[in-house]
Amino acid sequence: MTTPYVAHSLIEAMSVIDTLPISMPAVHTFPLTRVMGRVLAQNFYAPFAVPGFVRSRLDGFAVRVEDLQAATPDAPVGLRVIATAPAGTWPVPPVHSGECVRIMTGAPMPEGASAVVGFEDAKVDADMTLFSSPVQEGYGVGQANITAEEGELLAGRGARVDAVLCGRLASIGTINVPVFSRPRVAVLSTGSELLISGMPPSPGKIYNSGQSILCSLLYSAGAIPLPCGIARDDVNAIAETMVLALRDNTMLVTTGGVGHGDYDCIRPAMEKAGAQVLLGGGEFKPGGTFALASLNGKYILSLSGSPGSALIIMHLLGLPLVRRLTFDSNWQVREVEVILATLPKKKPQGLLTGHLSLEGGKALFRPMAMGELERRPMDLVIPLSGYEDLETIWAEQRPMPAFYCPVSNVQA
Repeated sequence: MTTPYVAHSLIEAMSVIDTLPISMPAVHTFPLTRVMGRVLAQNFYAPFAVPGFVRSRLDGFAVRVEDLQAATPDAPVGLRVIATAPAGTWPVPPVHSGECVRIMTGAPMPEGASAVVGFEDAKVDADMTLFSSPVQEGYGVGQANITAEEGELLAGRGARVDAVLCGRLASIGTINVPVFSRPRVAVLSTGSELLISGMPPSPGKIYNSGQSILCSLLYSAGAIPLPCGIARDDVNAIAETMVLALRDNTMLVTTGGVGHGDYDCIRPAMEKAGAQVLLGGGEFKPGGTFALASLNGKYILSLSGSPGSALIIMHLLGLPLVRRLTFDSNWQVREVEVILATLPKKKPQGLLTGHLSLEGGKALFRPMAMGELERRPMDLVIPLSGYEDLETIWAEQRPMPAFYCPVSNVQA
């Protein structure tokens, strides 16, 4: 007989994820070009200012602003070009009154010059360059220390490497980067009704799309997903698979069979495998049918066979846990405030899912039904505890807190 499972509120379930013990992953060092999406295992400080010099942001002429104060189309000011400075030039000769330097984008600004006038706004006449209007101080000039000052923390331990961070590390000449190892997450589908891709369609059967969805989400969160195929609805077989899957992997995610039906085998299989149940489900819908357990210091997250419900729990509980396993410092679900654009067609039972749009400077939330959730991805989940009077909230355009779950645009 399966032990009764206690249902939790969404906030309670998320707090359990917050406090789970996580083992320190191994550290590996890779070239900078191979760490995209990985999590840094050390802090990086700028050994020097980046960039270390004031530079031109235009192709044009480096000038002294005061020299052009009286320039007009009818009475242009002529300056003598004393040098040409392509990017990489050092040093550039200083500019004095009546002089300018022909300069290219990225080249160091000459001493004395305080602005850059583009080629298109100047006219070369014999050995002089003519300027027909004044220029503002600092125009066309890129200041030093914009990316980082000397000694500044450039990238912190626990930061996920994206294209911008990769560029910041490259700006200080980084070659190799120590990163945390990616957790291996096994993905097991259950259900005698499932077909493997490549098999011919069969009456009463459906293809196992859920495993592909979960593997994609896990990869995007920094894990190494390992699909384990389909297990038949048999308690002993599933329990044995759970033990084997966690032998060489950090976590196991299962889909299907986590309810209380006659052929739902996940909960009794957890007990047979000796797993300790940490969460037995949620007192909310959709998404309330799930279970979280630990086995030998590793975790099993069992999701509903319904794609919509599975996506909700995966985003609110599964992916934060995976990001914690990667030691990603930005692992928590993002919270935002939204305005309810329309009322839901049916009264929600704990959670409200829908789409986010920005209109007129406001973040508007449009609810969607469960059937819609399985046809197109959601953007948000709103916990409705304490928000029973949706009609008043909608009429008053009162802001509501929401968890941002961008299913269609997961951060890599």
